[in-house]
Amino acid sequence: MALDLRSKEFYEMLLENVLSRVTRDSSAAAGDRVLDITPNLVIDAKNTYFTNLGQVAKMLNREPAHLARFLLKETGRAGAVSDDKLVIQGKITHEEAKRLINLYIKEFVRCPVCNGIDTRIVSEKRFRFLVCDACGAKSPVRRV
Repeated sequence: MALDLRSKEFYEMLLENVLSRVTRDSSAAAGDRVLDITPNLVIDAKNTYFTNLGQVAKMLNREPAHLARFLLKETGRAGAVSDDKLVIQGKITHEEAKRLINLYIKEFVRCPVCNGIDTRIVSEKRFRFLVCDACGAKSPVRRV
């Protein structure tokens, strides 16, 4: 049986062939960038050192001080930023640090409208807004 190259059946057969070869990732939509951030933690007897705070903040397009304030407030511990490192009094596990960074991304980085990560925080009078550079949405965010 010879198929005509211009027939509907031939087109559908080609389309099914191509679609069967394409892998689909249900977790990420087309064009989404995935943030894979791993905190470098050094834990000694009394303190936890977040050594790549500056690098993580740069990847998120945020100030290191803002990310540090969020981490310290959420953990309820004291700490200080020095030379793009965060010193936290007490021990924090890698899992807890990763969970807090993902929470920070959800609240202060990802656009709630288009789910994009190209955002910035803008202050207007007493309020702070998350402004998306991709879709233009403007959403209120809390102070840290």
